[in-house]
Amino acid sequence: MNAPSLPAPAALLARLTAMVCALALLAGCGAQNAALPPHAGSVPIGARSAAHLTITIPHATSSNSTQRRPQYISPATQALAVTITGPTNVSEGINLTTGNPSCTVNLYSNLVCTVSLALAPCPSSTACYTGTFTTYDQAYTNASGGSCTPLSSCTQPAGTKALSQAQSVSFLVAAGAANNLPITLGGVPATVAVLSSAGTISGNALTGFVLPKAQSGKMSVLGVDADGNYILGPGAPTVSLTTSDATQFTVSTPTASAPNLFTIANASSNPAGALLTVTVTPTTASGAAPLTAAADIFSGSATLYVTNNGNNTVTAYDSQGTQQSLTGGWSGLNSPFDIAYDPANGWLYVTNYGNSTVTAYTSQGAQQTLTGTFPSLSGPVGIAYDPANGWLYVANYGNSTVTAYNAQGAQQSLTGTFPHLSNVQGIAYDPANGWLYVTNNNGTGTVTAYNAQGAQQTLPAGSFPNLNFAFGIAYDPANGWLYVTNHNNSTVTAYDAQGAQQTLPAGSFSGLMGPYGIAYDPANGWLYVANHGNPNTVTAYNAQGVQQTLTGSFPNLSYPYAIAVVP
Repeated sequence: MNAPSLPAPAALLARLTAMVCALALLAGCGAQNAALPPHAGSVPIGARSAAHLTITIPHATSSNSTQRRPQYISPATQALAVTITGPTNVSEGINLTTGNPSCTVNLYSNLVCTVSLALAPCPSSTACYTGTFTTYDQAYTNASGGSCTPLSSCTQPAGTKALSQAQSVSFLVAAGAANNLPITLGGVPATVAVLSSAGTISGNALTGFVLPKAQSGKMSVLGVDADGNYILGPGAPTVSLTTSDATQFTVSTPTASAPNLFTIANASSNPAGALLTVTVTPTTASGAAPLTAAADIFSGSATLYVTNNGNNTVTAYDSQGTQQSLTGGWSGLNSPFDIAYDPANGWLYVTNYGNSTVTAYTSQGAQQTLTGTFPSLSGPVGIAYDPANGWLYVANYGNSTVTAYNAQGAQQSLTGTFPHLSNVQGIAYDPANGWLYVTNNNGTGTVTAYNAQGAQQTLPAGSFPNLNFAFGIAYDPANGWLYVTNHNNSTVTAYDAQGAQQTLPAGSFSGLMGPYGIAYDPANGWLYVANHGNPNTVTAYNAQGVQQTLTGSFPNLSYPYAIAVVP
C-alpha cells in the first residue's frame, strides 16, 4: 500500500504480511497503479465513442486498506498526462483534483476521477490505438475545467515529479461499447528502502545504508516514489537482494505472494560479513531505469577509523577501542579532518584541511589513484556519502560552500547552491528523507538542511536550538535522530529531522571535552565521539547519552577530529 510517510520497520513488515494474505481477495492491493472498474456509465453511439479511464486516488491519511478500491495510485497524484495515437490523436493534461468536475470524493474520502476521451472506433476488432499515460504530483497551473490541450501547452510548478506511468499501451475502441481502458500504471521509483524486522536485524528504514549486525531474520526491499510513498502491488517494481558471499550469508528468493520479503540466514557458525546488493527494477511500462544500492551485513564488531590532526594519521580500532593493525600507511594526509566510507567501493575518503585535498584509501590505509582531483575545495572539513546517488559531499570551511563529487573525484554539477552556509563544519546524510544536514559554527551555531541538489529545505522557526559552536553531526537510523557535538560547552544535543530537540536524561553524554567528530555504529547502536579538547580520547554512548564502558582505551590518538564506522 502507498503510505504518505515511512513507518517503522516492524509495523511495515506486519502490514506487508497482512497484505500478502489479502492479495488473492483484493486482486492487487498495491499502490501506484490506475485501476479501471468494469462499469463506467453509458457510452454515446456514433462516429466517436467515449473511452473511459477511471482513476481512484486514495485519501493520503487513510490507514485502512479495506476502505479503498482494490487497485489505486499514489495519494500524492494530482495530474495525468495522456498521449494517444490512432484514428483519433489525443494530447491532453488532466488535473485529478476536486476542482475537476469529473472528479468526486466518495464515501471513504477517496478521490474518483472518470476521464472520458472522444475517440473514433477502430475499423476492426483489432486494437488500433497506442497510448502513454503518466501521473504527476502537481496539477497543471493553466488548466481550465480540469484539463488543457495540447499537452505541450500545459504547465506545472517547478519540482513536479512523475509518480507512475504506462508507455505504449495498445487498446481497442469499439462503437457502442463501454470502452473502459484496462490500464495499469507502473510506479516510478526514485529511491530504495530497506527495512528489517525488530530483534533480528536491528535498525530502521535505510536507503542503501549500512545494515547492522546480521542474524537470521527478514528484510523487505521496496521502491519509494519521489514523494516518499512505498510502491507495492500491481505495477510495482521487481526487487532483488543478492549477497556477495553465500558462504557467509544466504538470501532467500521471495515468493509470488510476498515479492518484497527476503530472509537472511547465517551460512557460517562465525560469519565474517558480506556485501548485499539491492536492485529495484521498474516494470517495463514505467520507463524508469533500475536503481541499485549497496548495504553491508556483518557479524561482530565494526572498525572505527579516527583522523588525528596532531600527527597526520588515521588509526583504526574495534568497537571496544582496541587498536587494529593495518598494512597501509595512509600517505598523503595533511591536517586530516573528516573521514567518510563509501560501501560501493569499500574506500575511505579523508578531507585534508592543510592543503585543500581529499584522498582515498582502502580499509588497510593504502592510498588509491583517482581519475578526478576533487577541484574547487577550500579548507575542506566535513564529508558525507550519499548512497542514493553515490556522491561525496564536502563542506568547505574556507569559503562556506558544499561541493559534490563522484567516487573518482570528478565534481558534479548541481542545480542548487547550498545557500545560507556560514563557517561550515560537519555534514551528515539522512537516508529517510534524502537530506544533507550541515553544521554552521557561526555564533552559537546553526544546522541547515538541503536536498541532494543543494536546494535548502524549510525547517520550522527555532529549529536546532541550544547549539554551542556546532561541529560534528551524525544520523542514527534506529530512532531517526541527528546528534550534534557542541565544542564550546562539551555537550551533544539530539534532534529529529525537523530540528526539534529531543529530551535526553540529565547528565547525558558525560565525559566529553571539546568534542568534534561523532559517528553512529549500527552494530551496537552506539555513538562514538572524538574529544579534541582531550587529545587522547574517544568516548562511546548509547542513544540516550549513557556512557558505555569499553575494554580498550583507543590508544595512540593525537587531537582526534572525526570518526568513520566501517563494517
